[in-house]
Amino acid sequence: MTNSEFLSAVYGELKNTYGWTTSFRSDPGEADVSAWAGQAWKGTPAQLSLIDKRTGDNNFFCVAEMQADVRPKRSKDTFVRLSVLLADDADPDQLLGQPSYIFETSPGNYQIGILLDPEDAETRDRDLIDRVLQHMVAHNMIKADASGNNLVRYGRLPVGSNTKKRSTGTFSLRSLKCDLTHKYSLEDAAAMFGLDLATVRGAPAKPKSDIPKSTSIDHVESFKNLVNPDPAQRSYHDSLLKLSASMVAAGTHPGAVVNLLRSLMLAVKPEDEHEFNRWEQRFGHDLIRMVSTAEKFAPPPRETEPSQFSYKFAELLEATRNIKWLVKGLVPDDSMGMIFGASGTFKSFIALDMAMHIATGADWANKRTKTGPVYYVAAEGGAGIAKRIQAWHEIHGLAEPIDNITICTRPVLLSDENEIKLLRNDIEAMSEKPRLVVIDTLAQTFTGDENSSSDIGDYIRLINSEIRAPFGCSVIIIHHTGHAASERPRGSSAITANLDFILGVFRPDPQAMTARLMVSKQKDGDKAPDALFNLERFVLGRDEDGDELSSLVAKYSDITENALEGFKGTKYTPIIMKHLSEGVATADELVIMAQEIVQEDKAVVRQGIRRGLTALSRAGMINERAGIWGLAKT
Repeated sequence: MTNSEFLSAVYGELKNTYGWTTSFRSDPGEADVSAWAGQAWKGTPAQLSLIDKRTGDNNFFCVAEMQADVRPKRSKDTFVRLSVLLADDADPDQLLGQPSYIFETSPGNYQIGILLDPEDAETRDRDLIDRVLQHMVAHNMIKADASGNNLVRYGRLPVGSNTKKRSTGTFSLRSLKCDLTHKYSLEDAAAMFGLDLATVRGAPAKPKSDIPKSTSIDHVESFKNLVNPDPAQRSYHDSLLKLSASMVAAGTHPGAVVNLLRSLMLAVKPEDEHEFNRWEQRFGHDLIRMVSTAEKFAPPPRETEPSQFSYKFAELLEATRNIKWLVKGLVPDDSMGMIFGASGTFKSFIALDMAMHIATGADWANKRTKTGPVYYVAAEGGAGIAKRIQAWHEIHGLAEPIDNITICTRPVLLSDENEIKLLRNDIEAMSEKPRLVVIDTLAQTFTGDENSSSDIGDYIRLINSEIRAPFGCSVIIIHHTGHAASERPRGSSAITANLDFILGVFRPDPQAMTARLMVSKQKDGDKAPDALFNLERFVLGRDEDGDELSSLVAKYSDITENALEGFKGTKYTPIIMKHLSEGVATADELVIMAQEIVQEDKAVVRQGIRRGLTALSRAGMINERAGIWGLAKT
C-alpha cells in the first residue's frame, strides 16, 4: 500500500472538496509551526508522485474532507465530512470488529483507523462527530484539543518515518493491517471502539425490560426483512440486532445465535458485488459484536453444583502462577502458535528440528522441552520430509529411527469440517496423545481468502476446537510472509489476534546458510532473545540413477558463543561477553571496543575482530557499517 493509494481510498473522488497533507523531516515535537501547515490535497498527478517518494519523512493526512469559498485551509470551519474515524492509543486486541487499518507509528504505539461511508449522512453531522470525539478523548483513545480541531486532526500515512528523537533512532512505520475495500457507517465505526452512538447522541438507554424475554415474541417481521428476495431492500443491521438481542435474552447460547443467524445469511448470500459488500460487513465481526453486546440482556445462569472447571480468584491465581511450557520461554503448553517466514528462510527445517527434539526429549536451542509424541502434517513437500528426518537422524548420530513422531503426507484441508475430523480420527489412533502437532503449511491446508478475517478466524477456530482442545496439545502452523511485509505473517490481522505465540524466521545474510528465529508475539510470557541456526547439508547416498541424495538440517548455533570465539584472546573478552549476554551491545559500543583492541596492533587480534563482527552481523545483531568494517580491515 503506497501513500497515494491510501489517500485515494480515504478521500475517494474529490470534486468540490479537498483533503490535506503535510510532510517534513524534523522531529515532530520540535518542528516549526510552518512544517505542520501543509497543503490542500487534490490528488493531482504531481501530488501522487511526490507523496510516494517521501519515505524518510513524517507524512500526515487530515481525517476530514473540507471546502472553502476562498483560499483552502485546514480548519474546523471548513469541515465537510469525516473520512476516517481515527484512534491513537486503542488496543488492537480490544476492538469489537475489524478496522480498516492498524499502523505501528512508534514502538508499541498504534494508530487505528476506520474508513467511513460517504453515503452516510452522519459523517457530515459536525455536532454528532464532535460528541463522538469527546467520548474518545474521555476514553484516552485520542488527545484532547483545546481548539476543537480534532475534527480536522492529522493521522499518519502508511509509508514514512517517525523522526522523534529516541535512543533507537528513526522509526519506520509498520502496517499491521490495511484493508481499505470496505467503508463503514459512523455508527458501526464507533461501535468498533466500544462507543454506542445512541448514547453519544444523548438518547436514553433502553431499559432491560424493553428487550424481549421469550422466544414466543413474534419475529416474523425481522426475519422477513433479513431474507427479503430483493437484496437491495434487505435490512441486515436492524434485523440482526433485534433477532440477536431477543434470542440471547431468551437464554440461547451466544455461539448458537451466531451460527443460526449466519446460516440464515448464507441462505440469502447476494451475487451482486455492491450488495455482497453490505452482506459481508454484517456477516463477520459486526454480527459477533451485536451478539456480544446483547449478552448483557441474557438471563442469570441457573444455580448448579460447583464445577471442577471454575475457580475462585485465589485458586485461579495459584493455578496460573507458573506458565507451563512445551519449549521453555518459546512455546507454551496447550497453545496455538505459528512459525512464519519468507520462502527460503528455512522455517520448515527449524520447525522439524524443534519437533524432533521434543520427540526425543532433548533441550532445543538451549531451552528445556517436554518430551512427548509429535504429529507432523507435511502438506507441503511431503515427499521430501523422509529425507529431512533421515538426515536429522544421521547428523545427530542416531542409529535407530525415532518412533515418537508420526508423519501425515496426505493433502488435507483443515478449513473443511469433514477433513479436519478425519485428521482428528487419525491422531486419536496414536498410542499416546501428542504433545505437539505441526501443520506445514497454512496455504496448503486452507481454502479461503487469507485476507478475510472471518475465513482465517474460522480456520484457526476449527484447528483449536478439533485438534488442540481434544488432545491438550500445542499446535504450530507454518506460514509465509507477504511480498511487501516480510516482518509479519501474510494475510489478515486475525492471524495475530487469534494465536498465543508467533515466531518469525529471517535470513540476516542472504548469502549465508543461517537463519534467525525471533519472537514476534508471546501472549503469556516475556519475549525470549533471538536464536541463530546454521543449515548443514548431509549427503544420504545416491539414488538408482547415481544422483546424490542429500538434505539440509537445522542446528542451533549460540550467537554469543560464536561472537566470543571471534573476539577470543583479547583482554576485552569479559566486557564483550557481558554486553552480549545481557543483550545491550550496540553497534557504536562495539566500534569503541574494536578501536581499543586494534590499538594493541596485533594481526591476530584484528583477525579476531573480523571473525567476531562477522558472527554478529550474520546473526542480525549489527549492520555492516563502514566504521566497523574499516577498523577490522585495517
